[in-house]
Formats: sequence, C-alpha cells, structure tokens
Amino acid sequence: MFNILMTTNESYAQHCGVCITSLVENNPDSQFNIVIAGLGLSNLTKNKIIECGSLNDNVKINVIDFNHDKIKSLPETSMYTKDIYLRLWVDDFFDLEVETVLYIDVDAIVVDSISDLFNQELEEYVIAAVDIPFAECEEHCPLPPEFNYFNSGVLLFNLKRWRDEKYRSQIVNYILDNSKSIEYPDQDALNGVLFNKRLKLDYTYNVIGPFFRKNTYEKLGKNEIKRIREQAKIVHFNGVGAKPWFYTSNHPYQKKYFSYLSRTPWQDYRPVDKTFLNFVKKYLRIILNVESFVRVSFVKGS
Repeated sequence: MFNILMTTNESYAQHCGVCITSLVENNPDSQFNIVIAGLGLSNLTKNKIIECGSLNDNVKINVIDFNHDKIKSLPETSMYTKDIYLRLWVDDFFDLEVETVLYIDVDAIVVDSISDLFNQELEEYVIAAVDIPFAECEEHCPLPPEFNYFNSGVLLFNLKRWRDEKYRSQIVNYILDNSKSIEYPDQDALNGVLFNKRLKLDYTYNVIGPFFRKNTYEKLGKNEIKRIREQAKIVHFNGVGAKPWFYTSNHPYQKKYFSYLSRTPWQDYRPVDKTFLNFVKKYLRIILNVESFVRVSFVKGS
C-alpha cells in the first residue's frame, strides 16, 4: 500500500482530480491510500475528488478538511495561497504506523510507474526531493555551496523522523523568522531546514516546466535533457505559461492533461481563454518557430 498526500483548494480541485487519475492509470498494479487535505472545499467538490478513485478497488481516497486557524499566522503572497502550507501537517493526516508518504503537487501528472520511488532508502534522511538545476537562491534561501536547492512539488517523507524530530515546528519557525526574505515560503523553508537531511532524487520524478523549454538547462548536456524528457515519471506544470488548462499553453503534455481530465467529473471543462484570436496566436507561434516549448513526439501514451 503506497501512501500519497495531495493538498488543494477549490480553484485547484479539478487539477487534483487529474493528478489522481494519472497516478492510478499509470500504476494499475499498485494499491494507494490517497489523502487529500483541502482548504475550503465544498461538499460537491469533495465528492468529485472521491469519485476519481471510486471505480478502482486498489484506491482509497480520504478528503480531510484542514483547519485554517493552524496556518493563519503564516504569510500569504500574491503568487501563493495558504494551502501551500498544508503539506507541512503530513504527520497529522496518516496513522502512526505509516512511515513513508509521497507528496505530489496537484499541478502535476504522473505519466509512468512510480513504484520504484518507494524503494528509496530514507533511514538517514527526512525527505527525498528533486533539484532545481542551477537555482540561484542566495537572496531568498542561502545554502552552503555544497548543497543544491530543491523543488517542493514532489516530496518523499520519512514520516517517522519527521514526527520524532518535530520538523514541522522547525519549518514553521523558519517561515516566521524569515518572512521578509523568503520568496517561495514553503519551499524556501523546507530547503533552509532540511538541505543536509535530503536525499536527492532523479530529475525524472519531478520534471518541471523549464525542462521542456528551448535552450534551458543546456549545461546538463543534450543527452541528459533528452533522457529526462523521455523517461519522465512525474511532469510538473510549474511556472508561467506551463499550466495546460489554459488554451494558450503549448506545454507538450497539454493533450495528456486533457486526456486524463476527460476521465474525471470535470470532463466538461473548457478553457476560458479558448478564443479565435488565441487560436491564431497559438498557431502563429508554432509556424513562426517562436514557441518557447519544445515539441515532444515521444510523450508517453500519446
């Protein structure tokens, strides 16, 4: 049984349903205990989320109402709403006997089996996560030079150490103490506290938007970039222009997002920006070769 955590609010619930659907469809032989921690979800939305796993006997979904009072003292930015903090309460969402939990941002889809991820040896680590290549974080989260800055969109928790060593309290205190300098509140705090207690995961477990843009991360080498794109297991739609639910996005996994969406209760969704003018703009970007995203012909399942 694999334990999964996702967190969402009402506006991102549709993407949560897509993420669940992609996870289940690409791991048909795995059993999942999926906890959705919600902030302000309606009963209708909760039922829709649960419906995403209702036809699979290997999937159990539990939607939990999170108490907003627990995070009222934490800062909210123009880019990030307070539900980003819910992952820090991971130990409250699972039974004491649960030792490993995988957190996935809901603006991501799972495009391959991730069973190997749960074979990671975490005894000496608190979490496992994927680097952001060449991240410049000195101003908002200074780290010792030998450590890299990681993305918090996919986190494998060693829940026993997280609980025993009270890391939630340490991270919340870091956020409050550094509220004027941090740029990505939860991510900066997780890095600031756990930089030397983190197992580095392969890029394929959290392939962020820049990996699919032209002339990005070139220092990694063409072969490595090609490997990461071809062997992607979790595709993370982070960054400006990467959100596939906007018609104007040209992210190479946009069609896969809508394919999974068609098998959720949100199947009738239509992008609000799908207009004739945007159709023309999108088409011209491609034929004039000014589109920043690469075209990927080897997308899994396409």
